Amino acid sequence: MTTTEKLRTGTRMSLDEFLALGETDGKWELDDGALYITTHGSPDHQFLMLEFCRHLDDYMDGFVEPPAQFYHAITTILSCELQRAPEPDIVIILNERRDIVSHARVEAPPDIVVEILSTDRNRDLIRKRQIYAEAGVLEYWPIDPRNDTVTQLELRDGAYVERAVLTAGDTLTTPLLPGLEIPLADIFQHRRRPARDE
Repeated sequence: MTTTEKLRTGTRMSLDEFLALGETDGKWELDDGALYITTHGSPDHQFLMLEFCRHLDDYMDGFVEPPAQFYHAITTILSCELQRAPEPDIVIILNERRDIVSHARVEAPPDIVVEILSTDRNRDLIRKRQIYAEAGVLEYWPIDPRNDTVTQLELRDGAYVERAVLTAGDTLTTPLLPGLEIPLADIFQHRRRPARDE
């Protein structure tokens, strides 16, 4: 039995021990020194994540020097002191902070975090909202596949304020990425979208 086979959600460990685990199956996160393990997302979850990434990639390709870079499903150190290292669905890092990306992970809070709500919706809507705000992530976008919405939260005075709740008829933009326009119908109403999660 390998070390990772003996671990389960709730196991206490340091950030160094967590990072030493290396490649794992599923989604492994450290939250205040406690391990949190879930499976990879459903087909609908993965489809939405990849479609958002495709639109971000098209946007970045429109620049000789893109204003940001993005990654999906990458370990992201929010706080060494608090032992917090989630694995967001998508992180966006503005160019002036690109040095926070190492060969293996994101070493500091990103500028934008995107989470597609999964079976543990409270974790994404409450706990992650809290830890991303405490880490200083400028914008947090929870995407709800059940009702096809993107809630755009922006950090003001250390807490998130709702800027918009976007539906399939809206276009996603952000002041952090000038010129970004993602027509959400292209994603939520895509003809190849798999069956939705219940």
